[in-house]
Amino acid sequence: MNRYLITALLLAAGSTSAHAARLPSTLAPDYRGDEVIVGWKPGATAGAAHLQRLGLQTKRSLRGGRAESLRLPSMLRVEDALALLRADPAVAYAEPNYLKQRKAVQPSDPYFAEQWALLNSGQPNQVDGGAPGVPGADLGLSTAWDHDGDGSADRSGDGSVIVAIVDDGVDTRHPDLVANLVPGYDFDNNDSDPNPDASWQVHGTLSAGIIGAVGDNGIGVAGVAWHVGLMPLQFDFDTASEIAAFDYARTHGARIINAGFASPFYSQAEHDAIAELGDAGILVVTAAGNEDADIDQSRLSYPANYDLPNVLAVAATNRQDQIASFSSYGATRVPVAAPGLQIASTTIGGYQIDPGVSGSSFAAAHAAGLAALTWMVHPDADYREIVGRLVEGADAGDGVAARTAAGRLDAPQALDLAPRPALLLRALRVDPDGNGALDPGETTVVRVTIENLWQAAHNVRGVLSSDSGLVVADTPLAFGDLAAGERRSADFTVTVPADLDGYRRLDFELALSDAGGYAATRHASVPFGPLANGVPVQATIGRDAYDEFHTYAFTLDALPQGQDTLTLRVQGSNDLDLLVGYGQPAGYSIGLADSGPYVYDVPDAQVGAAPGGDEFVNIRDPRPGTYFLTVVDYDQASARGYTVQAYTSAGGYTGYRNSTDAYWDAWHDDGGGAWTLGSLFVLLGGGLWRVLLVRRRRAR
Repeated sequence: MNRYLITALLLAAGSTSAHAARLPSTLAPDYRGDEVIVGWKPGATAGAAHLQRLGLQTKRSLRGGRAESLRLPSMLRVEDALALLRADPAVAYAEPNYLKQRKAVQPSDPYFAEQWALLNSGQPNQVDGGAPGVPGADLGLSTAWDHDGDGSADRSGDGSVIVAIVDDGVDTRHPDLVANLVPGYDFDNNDSDPNPDASWQVHGTLSAGIIGAVGDNGIGVAGVAWHVGLMPLQFDFDTASEIAAFDYARTHGARIINAGFASPFYSQAEHDAIAELGDAGILVVTAAGNEDADIDQSRLSYPANYDLPNVLAVAATNRQDQIASFSSYGATRVPVAAPGLQIASTTIGGYQIDPGVSGSSFAAAHAAGLAALTWMVHPDADYREIVGRLVEGADAGDGVAARTAAGRLDAPQALDLAPRPALLLRALRVDPDGNGALDPGETTVVRVTIENLWQAAHNVRGVLSSDSGLVVADTPLAFGDLAAGERRSADFTVTVPADLDGYRRLDFELALSDAGGYAATRHASVPFGPLANGVPVQATIGRDAYDEFHTYAFTLDALPQGQDTLTLRVQGSNDLDLLVGYGQPAGYSIGLADSGPYVYDVPDAQVGAAPGGDEFVNIRDPRPGTYFLTVVDYDQASARGYTVQAYTSAGGYTGYRNSTDAYWDAWHDDGGGAWTLGSLFVLLGGGLWRVLLVRRRRAR
């Protein structure tokens, strides 16, 4: 339903003739194009046969069967269906299924029409040939601002919540921001002036405008919250100045921190600082990352990957309500998504409109603004309730919910939800006591961990299912009672068909319910790619935006007599990279740049990453266990096939290597919103290789 139409059709009462109402062609946007409503005359019995002849189907019975809503076949227009039905002597009336709309706010900001993220009316794509927007694929702010439906913005913020913007500075003289700014600090230059130091440092100003540009003031754009405290905290894009900014925010009244940056490196200092923010009741909203990767698998986007309750990671959506092609995602690590492509906002001294800016950090800014607005509407809430409202109110549409925990944010739902539990899928582990992989023909366990964010849930039950050929026990398992912040796990029995082979993603769906009527569905997927010793497997990396890496599993019981080396190899015509993890998939990060390729090739680090499509890793005297091979499509060419294999031998494979140098580099993506430090490292500990690969990729 297009909930943003400002007016609705009101039919005059008094006429009951089946032929009295004529349908003007100008009403087409105000009714459903594939449905009509029919009312039957008392005692009429001829309707069903007539419907069958017309190809109409009953969608809903109304008024005890005296009326029905009917679904039309694709070739039948509403006008024609009404004419046919009105000619039937059994029909008392036939009319369109009119849409009923709340009034909605249209602020006076001249660029509001370009802000599809707040009100998507089908605006054209900013890229020639790109698909236009899908009406309703937005945050729904136009109706969220208008609580009582009278066309006025009575719920646009009261300035009582402060959002700290930890970034490259904010233009404190911008006319669309100045009324909402509160004192900040520059932790790069160690002074009280948080303005950007250079003209290219626009990221923080863009984020500030998304969160809280003053709305309905006759200039520029409207923020998610029109009246909100914006605390600009400039930092030097390192951990030390980041933590200093966090400390300032904590001690100067911020309730939300907008962290529109990412790093592939786990930092204990950063983790502990964010945990301390949580102890102070502060929510950290951060970007999922711009590496179009599943961070459930790669786990290389921090702060998004910290398993802390006050971290809300956000993926980016496009104007068609899909995850944007550049955005990272993760069904267990990324709770929600928000618009992050071609976004209009404030910039230094003006506005960035067409082309807009893109990045998951701008999705995070939308989420931070909505979190602030939600907190102002519910001032007694804690951050768990705020996250719970955003999660439970999200629109679980196709394409978004499968790659995030809950879907794309929906402001009216978040603001208006009655108190309820908010259950998230936090982890899905396969064969936790075995090799950590699903193997053909085996019956094993899938361990599911859920967390409750909001109201207490009682007698929580879960049913796990899969449409990937797996046999999952459909008996509901009990998670028990969960208070806010509590986690529970349950083991589901899964049988893998013996003939299941090749690479694929195995999708799971978890249906959750509790004794109080709560119900939610969460999604997750795991890689499936069994390898046998010496048996090559052929596959294709497709051009789906989420199909840029494949992960295989090879279990080594023992080396055959006379052999001392395990070789893991991939061969293809395009530029591929190979990463190897022991016990679980290796983490990786691939950046964007306008130059390259740069070579990262350190065999001892269990990485094959030279330019080209023939990559290998030799492991001398390998320990028994499961090795995970991740094949990465580096150059993102058109879909091409490759061959991957694992085999043991004496001496291993000796192939041509392009380089044995290691490179350390740093890069950032100004327009994309995620800043990342790049390097190559190996963490050895607990029998686990954690491999990070960073190669510069040409910007798309």
